[in-house]
Amino acid sequence: MLAEKYVQRITDELNARRDELTVMSRTIWENPELGHQEYKASQLLTDMLSANGFEVEKGILGMETAFSAVKRSGKPGPTIAYVAEYDALPRIGHACGHNLFCCSAVGGAIVLSHLQEELGGEVRVIGSPAEEGTVPNYGTKAVMVNEGIFDDVDCVFTAHGECETVIERNLVAATTVQLHFKGYGVHAGGDQVQGKNALTAGMLCINNMNAIRQQNRPCDVVNSIVTDGGLVSNTIPDSCGLEFSVRSDTSEHLERVINNLRNSAEAACLVTGCTYEWEIVKNPMRDTKSNHQLGLVLGEYLDSIGESYVKTDSRNFAWDVGDITYACPTLGSYFKMGPEGIVCHTEPFREAAGSEMGFDGMMLAAKGMTVVACEYLMNPELREAAWKEFEQTRK
Repeated sequence: MLAEKYVQRITDELNARRDELTVMSRTIWENPELGHQEYKASQLLTDMLSANGFEVEKGILGMETAFSAVKRSGKPGPTIAYVAEYDALPRIGHACGHNLFCCSAVGGAIVLSHLQEELGGEVRVIGSPAEEGTVPNYGTKAVMVNEGIFDDVDCVFTAHGECETVIERNLVAATTVQLHFKGYGVHAGGDQVQGKNALTAGMLCINNMNAIRQQNRPCDVVNSIVTDGGLVSNTIPDSCGLEFSVRSDTSEHLERVINNLRNSAEAACLVTGCTYEWEIVKNPMRDTKSNHQLGLVLGEYLDSIGESYVKTDSRNFAWDVGDITYACPTLGSYFKMGPEGIVCHTEPFREAAGSEMGFDGMMLAAKGMTVVACEYLMNPELREAAWKEFEQTRK
């Protein structure tokens, strides 16, 4: 590994910044903000970047809490981007650990920028709000990809939390679909023959999807909730709202599941005489597949410090980083930040995200991403291999 000569320097500089990164991470953890409302987190991150010589542009693409920070060396070289996400969940706060790994991105980018004088190139931090699918217009990395934010980026690094370190995690494509069935409400004990039960249409739609589960791929996941089931039990419901979370291993396979859902809704309306309206989320998430060539370098670094890890696995989670993996070589690794067995989006995970163990994971991610980024700057063979893989598997 050519970057070996810089590993100790990267380690020392990041260790020297642990206290300030921990304070920032804990402050974000103590002040959880939902997607597109991360004003405090965005301000803290951009303030630190500005103080370290980055040119910061806030509110990019019309999103108030999004930002782009750039530091140029003046020498030719690759453009490296770190991606930070910093939104929290309703009621349970930072139970996804975003408070940790936005700080990993900022800390790693600052330290990498100090090597630019020797290695050249450009370092960016892209602040991406609203990763969690709990607010309208979530999945903003898809918007950024579509708007060309990553068109001139050579490779991207980002991190997430887990109960173990996983270098390459294959994640699924996902979207959210909202259905609203309209019927005709009459008294349930009156002339009910004239009624058109929208709730029945909704239940039939759910049951239709359940009936064809045998024809689903193992990676197809469909989960539904009822958002509107009528007002009173003595009146046939004239409206019914459903929301479906739909996942599959690729965007192409996801489209097949969505078509099945549409057919299920239409069949339900045919039986009940109801009609329906359909709304699909603006930013469906594409499947995520980290670049293996970059992952090999991270594995070499983790081996050198005696850190255990899983080379690769697959989960039915979805992450809008997937869209970036279709734009350029990307390494989105998971880093151990809590005890064995903790599960994301739970209270124990939230507690871990504010613990010393969590801050250890934050530092490990910052070091790992930055060592790989340094190797990318120094090693033309790695750059060629990473892009060859990208062109073959993603482009």
